[in-house]
Amino acid sequence: MKAVILAGGFGSRLKEISRDIPKPMVSIAGKPFLEHQINFLREYGIKEVIITVHYMANKIKSYFGDGLRWDMNITYCEEESPLGTGGAIKNAEQYIDDAFLVLNGDSYSKIDLKRFMEFHKNMNNICTMSLTKSTDSSYYGNVILENNKIKEFSEKKADTEGLINTGIYIFEPKIFDYIIKSENVSLEKDIFPKLSKEGTLGGYQYEGYFMDIGRPETYKKFKEDVIKTLFLKENDSVMEAMKKIHYSEINLVIVVNEENKLVGVLTERIIKKFLISGGKLEYPVKNAMITDPITTKEGEENEIRKLLLRGINALPILNENGKVVDVRFRSEKLKEEKFSIIRGRAPLRISFAGGGTDLPHFFEKYGGAVISATINKYCYGTIIKRADSKIIIDSDLSNGLIINSINELKYDGNLDLIKAVIKIINPEFGFELYLHNDIPPGRGLGSSASLAVLIVNLIGQLQCTKYSDYDMAKIAYKAEDEELKITGGWQDQYAAVSGGFNFMEFDQDKSLIYPLRLKEDFINELNHHLLLCYIGQTHDSGKVQDSIIKNESDKILGLYDIKNKAIEMRDSLLTGDLSKIGRLLHESWEKKKNLSQSISNERVNMLYDLGLKNGAVGGKLLGAGGGGYILFFHNPTKKNLLMRSLKNVGAEIMDFQFEFGGTKIWSVDK
Repeated sequence: MKAVILAGGFGSRLKEISRDIPKPMVSIAGKPFLEHQINFLREYGIKEVIITVHYMANKIKSYFGDGLRWDMNITYCEEESPLGTGGAIKNAEQYIDDAFLVLNGDSYSKIDLKRFMEFHKNMNNICTMSLTKSTDSSYYGNVILENNKIKEFSEKKADTEGLINTGIYIFEPKIFDYIIKSENVSLEKDIFPKLSKEGTLGGYQYEGYFMDIGRPETYKKFKEDVIKTLFLKENDSVMEAMKKIHYSEINLVIVVNEENKLVGVLTERIIKKFLISGGKLEYPVKNAMITDPITTKEGEENEIRKLLLRGINALPILNENGKVVDVRFRSEKLKEEKFSIIRGRAPLRISFAGGGTDLPHFFEKYGGAVISATINKYCYGTIIKRADSKIIIDSDLSNGLIINSINELKYDGNLDLIKAVIKIINPEFGFELYLHNDIPPGRGLGSSASLAVLIVNLIGQLQCTKYSDYDMAKIAYKAEDEELKITGGWQDQYAAVSGGFNFMEFDQDKSLIYPLRLKEDFINELNHHLLLCYIGQTHDSGKVQDSIIKNESDKILGLYDIKNKAIEMRDSLLTGDLSKIGRLLHESWEKKKNLSQSISNERVNMLYDLGLKNGAVGGKLLGAGGGGYILFFHNPTKKNLLMRSLKNVGAEIMDFQFEFGGTKIWSVDK
C-alpha cells in the first residue's frame, strides 16, 4: 500500500518554532518530525510514499530526496497554491492506482497499521478514519460512531470525553470522484460529511499513542515523549541500550536514576569501545556509560549553539531539577542532499518511417505513426547545485552563459533551447550545468530533443521532482514549440525518454508508445545492414517543418502514405522480414521528398543515388530534411564498396549500435 503524507501547510500555530522551516520539519530528538512518520511507515513495510508539499517545499525535498536513505521511494506533489487536505490528495491522483494510506503531516499515531488495513479491507467504505479516545476533545471535536460507521461530527466542547480523529485514513481511489482538481478542498469540511451521509465513511477505533504537534504545548509534549523512549536505568543491560539505538534510529541512550535525573549517556561509539575492551552485552549500562557528559540548562540558546559548534554531537538539556527535558543534536541543521552532483545522458535516435506524421497539425486531425530506435550516441550533462541563485552553463555548443538569476534569461540565439527548458521548470535555486554532445543539433538525429529531455531530468533530479516519461517529453516539446515557436514533432522527445525500438501512435487525445520486443540476433543482423552517412550539411528542422505545414491540404495524401509505411515497417520488424526494410525505407523517402522542396537538395540526391549504385537497397535522409545524416540499408557484402564511394565525395561514415536504456541519471558523491 502506498502512503500519502500531507505536508504542505504553513503551520501558523507553530510559527515561533517553525519560523524558518515547514512545520513537518521541526526537530524532534535530532530528526525532523516527518522523519519519525516515515520511520513508522517503514516498520510496516510501506516503501512507496508521496509527500504533498507547498510551503518551503525545497526544505523537505532537499532533506529526503528520493528516499533511498530510508530504503523508500519518495515522490513529491507540489502545490502552486494551497489546495487544502482534499485538494492535496487529488493532486497525487496520478500516482495512485489502489487503496492508499493518508497521514496528516503534523500528527503521530502508534496505530497498528496491519490491523487498520485489514479492517478497511473487510468494510465497504470509500474511507476509513482512525479514531482514539480523548479525555478532552475541545480541540478536535467528537466523532459519533455506530456499528463502525461514522454518523456525525459533534461540536468541540471543553473537558468532553469522546472519540477523536487522529489524522490517519485509508482511501479507495473512488475518493478522487468527490474532489475537483486544482480547487481548495477540505477533507474535514467538504468530503467527510458527504461520505458520512452516504454511509461510506468507516471508523476504526484503537487504543494507543496519539499526538498532534500543531500547537507549541503538544509539540513540547511529543518531544518529551520521544526523549523518554531513550531512557534506561543504570542496571539495564548494554544489549538493551543497543536495541534502543537500533529501533529509535537515534544515536543516544540517556541513563537516569529513579527520579529521572541524568546519571550518564551512551552512544554507539561508546558501546563499541566498551565491547572491544572486554565488556559484555549482558553487563549493566552503568559499567559502560559516560558519567560526566556535557550538558546545559533549558533556555540557554547561546550556550547550546556554542557547544554544538565545538563539535558536541548530542547535548542533553536539563531543567533546574537536573531532569532531561530535551536533547539537541548537531544534525538538527537540515542536511544537504546526499548527492549534490548529478550526471546524465540521453540517447539520439534514427527514424525508420513515419516522420512528419508526428506533427500536431497532422496527427490531431488524421492520426500519426512513427518507427524509431535509439543509438549509442548521446547528449551528456552534469548539474551542480549552488548556494546562490546564479546560473552557469558551459556547453560545447557555445561560449556558455553566466547570469545572476533565472530572471535574467533572455532568448538571444545563445543556448535558447536550454534557457527555454529552465524557464518552464523555473527552479528555485542556482546551479552549474555542463553539457557535451556526441553529435551537434541540426543533423537529423534528434539531438535537440535529447538535450532538452536530459536537462529536464537533471534539474528534476536536483530538485527531487520525479517527472513521468510523458511529463519529460511534454516539457522538452513545449520548450521548442511554445517558448521558441519552433515547429516540430513529438517522436524525438519520446525516443530519448524511452530508448530502444518504439512504434509510436499519435492522435488528438493521447500518444501511445509501443516498445518493440525484437530478437537479439535480428537486431544484430539489422545493425549489420545499416550505414550512417553525414552529407556535410546541417539543416533547420523548424523551417523544413513549416514548409510541410504550409499548404497542408496538398500534403495530406502523402503524409497518409508515410503513416502507412510506418505501419508496414513495424510489421516487418516484428516478423523479422529484413527483405522488406530496405524497400520500405526507399518508398518512404520517395514519398517524403515530395512533401516539400526543402526536404532534399542536390547534394542529398547525389549521395543517395550514389549509394543505390554501390550496394544500398534503400535509405532515407534522417530528420526533417535539408541536411544531416542519410541512413542506408545495404547488402553487407558490398559495405566496403558503399563506404568508399561515399567517402570519395566527401561524406563521413559513422559507426553506431542500437541502444536500449533511454535517458539515464546518476549521482556522484561530492
